[in-house]
Order: sequence, then C-alpha cells, then structure tokens
Amino acid sequence: MATVDPIHIPFGLSDILIGEGADAIKFDGKDNYQAEGGELSLTPSFEDIVIQDFGTGVYDQRLVGWEGTVTITASHQSIKMLQLALAATEEITDAESGELTGLMDSKMGTSIRTKGKKVTIHPRQYAVDYKDMDITIYKMASNGEMARTFGNEQGNVTIELTMFVRDNADANKPGNYFYIGGTDPNASETPAA
Repeated sequence: MATVDPIHIPFGLSDILIGEGADAIKFDGKDNYQAEGGELSLTPSFEDIVIQDFGTGVYDQRLVGWEGTVTITASHQSIKMLQLALAATEEITDAESGELTGLMDSKMGTSIRTKGKKVTIHPRQYAVDYKDMDITIYKMASNGEMARTFGNEQGNVTIELTMFVRDNADANKPGNYFYIGGTDPNASETPAA
C-alpha cells in the first residue's frame, strides 16, 4: 500500500531562529515576540537562452543565482534587535565590564557577508521535532534601512534580512543558499580552517 503524504495547509506564525548557539535570537512567542507575522521571499534569477533558429523568443532559461529575504517585525527594541536590523554597525562595549552598551556605524568597506547568520523557520503548527516543513537559509544579514516614527502609537523594529551564498559554497553543486526539510544536504562538510 502506498504511503500518502499528509496535507500541509500553512497556518499561523512560525518560530524564526536567527543565528546559532547561545547568541541565537528566537522569535518563538517566548523569548521574543513578533508584532506582525514574518515573511519569506525566495526568488530564482535566470538568464534567457535565445536560439536564432526559433526567432527572438526565449528557448530556455538557465539559473544564475538566487535572491531571498526574511522580514520580521519585532514587538520590542533592544540593542540586539537594532543590531539585527542594522548589520552595518559595530558594538559599543563598556571598557570595564565588556557588556554591550550600544551601537555605532561600521567603517567604510565593512563586509555585510561577515555579519551573516543562519536563519531557520519552523511553522508553529507542527511539533518541535517535526522538521519536514522547516526552511533553513545558510547565511542572511540586513542591508537595508531602519525607519522609526515617534508618535503616540505602538512602535516596533522591522528586521529585513537578505540572503547570501553559504560559506564553503560550490557553484558546481546544489544547496548553496537554502534547504527545506530536516536534512541539511551539506551537513557532512567540514568548515574551512
């Protein structure tokens, strides 16, 4: 008898994990809250292949890259939230305690790629250990603006992350930007020293 995949109707918020380990920021309805639901956009980039024998129409298209964004609206502000929203910043730390006390603009020429973090999106409608619908993006960082209005209304911090190719990418193989499901196709790779 054939196994039938369950019907997955997307519904509700997702837990969004940015980074890994102790420094990870979780929008999970416990550690951090979302003022609005998050949004993911993944867009392939193609180049047209035109064959003159068939006129000027497109004969084929070839994949040449990917673009992607994740947008989260945090319900509160903190230095860590502002740091996510503005990757082109550097930390200001207390000279004695080493504690993070603020942010400042980065020097010209700073790489945003080096600020990139892994992002995992897990729909809350599924059990924590059910990873089949998880979306993992290997490397994302913000490269946009931070806009703020100051009025008698609820404020929030909008964080828009842009996707970059993963570390140790191989343009001759798939799996350089993201994967969907619980199995990382690059899990067996060892990072470069």
